[in-house]
Amino acid sequence: MQKFILSIIAVSIGYLLFLVAALRLFPLFIAAPIFFGSIVISVHFLNERSRFKGFS
Repeated sequence: MQKFILSIIAVSIGYLLFLVAALRLFPLFIAAPIFFGSIVISVHFLNERSRFKGFS
């Protein structure tokens, strides 16, 4: 549960940075990879929980 909350916070911060970069107040080449990376890590955490672990 803690990873889920941290991933939501990371995506929110990345989104806010991306919005500020769209207004040209922050460099876009820094904000875009941060936003993309936070989304990828969040999806990884969400996918990792429901993995099939075999019959036993």
